[in-house]
Amino acid sequence: MEVKIRGVDPAAVKKMDELAKKQGISRTQFLAAMINNFAALEEFKSYRSQYETMVARCLKVIQQNSSTEEKLLQHLEGRQQ
Repeated sequence: MEVKIRGVDPAAVKKMDELAKKQGISRTQFLAAMINNFAALEEFKSYRSQYETMVARCLKVIQQNSSTEEKLLQHLEGRQQ
């Protein structure tokens, strides 16, 4: 797919050209990689958010289970005495 960008600061274009040259690739290849990496990063952020929500839910369940187990243990110990 073709993308055209206008209004880019000439200093920024020069810096991109330098970075691309260091990597031995063209400006087009450099920019395509940057755009692809950006898109992948945004997708990763979405997955990370979902993961953090899941971990928080699991932690809550573990804490509730631990509390219930502690109450049960106290109850059973009270019955043995």
